[in-house]
Amino acid sequence: MYNSSFILVSIKELKTQYPFLIDHEGFDYFEEWEDDDFFLVANENVEIKGNFYLDLYEDQAKKWLAKLLNLPVKEIETKRIEGILINGDFSTSGSIINAEGDYGPYVYIAGNVNCQSMLLGGAYVEIVGNVQAKEVVMTYYNHGTFINSGCIDAPVFIVEDHNTTFAERKNNLFYYNDRANDFDPENANVYDDESDEEIMSNQLRKLLENPLIETFEELQRDLERGELVLKQNNPPAKTYEYWEQRVKSNYRDLKLVPPQYKTAKLYQLALNITFHALPYVEDDFITPELCEALVKKDGFAIREIPSQFITRELCFMAAESGTLISLMSEDFYSEELILTTFRNGKHEPNINDVPSDFITENLLVEYVKIGKGLWLDKVCKENGKEKLTILKQVIDSDIKYLDTIFGHHFSKEVVDYAAFLYDNLEYKVEWESFVQKYNAKFERLGLNN
Repeated sequence: MYNSSFILVSIKELKTQYPFLIDHEGFDYFEEWEDDDFFLVANENVEIKGNFYLDLYEDQAKKWLAKLLNLPVKEIETKRIEGILINGDFSTSGSIINAEGDYGPYVYIAGNVNCQSMLLGGAYVEIVGNVQAKEVVMTYYNHGTFINSGCIDAPVFIVEDHNTTFAERKNNLFYYNDRANDFDPENANVYDDESDEEIMSNQLRKLLENPLIETFEELQRDLERGELVLKQNNPPAKTYEYWEQRVKSNYRDLKLVPPQYKTAKLYQLALNITFHALPYVEDDFITPELCEALVKKDGFAIREIPSQFITRELCFMAAESGTLISLMSEDFYSEELILTTFRNGKHEPNINDVPSDFITENLLVEYVKIGKGLWLDKVCKENGKEKLTILKQVIDSDIKYLDTIFGHHFSKEVVDYAAFLYDNLEYKVEWESFVQKYNAKFERLGLNN
């Protein structure tokens, strides 16, 4: 894999060798580069085998780059590589891959590019010559930029919310560009109410080797892996082991697995990773026992359980494991379920998720005792409850709740009531500790005399 055409050049030296780059918008776009940072540079035409990765900030790409340069990985990890410059033509037998949509390096290629496919996300890429791809050129997400002064020649060309400009294009199978809106109407995506996703055109889907790919994101995941995706190119057959690795890497790829490989073993593998895989599991595999196991492991799994399997008992299992009351059907609500959910939650209980029919004085008292009662004032006003009455009942329960009361509901009225109950010999130590802890609040209201 070693390629002697590439070397690492400091940005200081690069500016001297290629001063015209300084005036390019994408060059040090955020003005964060240091002179001793690096560029990956080739001063000649380059031809390599395999995929060419642009995400040089990522660990996997650093390992790939170490092999490309025949350098130790640790040495690559110590260098900050901000960009790539190829002063000539570039050809690769694989794909050019920028899988990260949020960011990427600055890339400048002075000549023509030839590749299997090209996927561009958050990088800032300038190619002076023509781009010829065997399969797909796809640019996605608005953090990235692609400027091509030549012709983009690829059977499939997709621009999805990306800053892509080009002089010419030649795309004999499919073209989509939601920025220019200059594509055939039949190539447009269709919104699916059930999945809440944009489904790609049938004109594109019928070209793909995998008929289960429905969205640009799913196609993107194949391109990130450097896969052949078009039916016309006869991609190699994929095995169960291949799909097992895909699911291990991304549980969402369970949706893309051909029916013959969707086994109980594969489903269980995905569900062991996360309950979020459940929507991609066939109905025949889902049982009450499976649903119980999922919510016992993580109460938030209740959000993915099919409605026919949700029972009062299952809701309580989820509540015990830790979840949100808003994720459960109101058909199963009770004060006991709400409070169980609040007690076992990982965060401050949100009383705003509770319907008015269930807002009682007792519920509000327990709500304050469980957490901080941050929404107590709002909920009392909305439901006609007397806040001071609630707080007095909390104070009645135990002196330990004064920490919550003084911390979040401090007022002269609650202090007077608490003092009436606890400012005495029996509770002398505890009372004085609370007065000391909240001394600033006592002083502010003149209550420390």
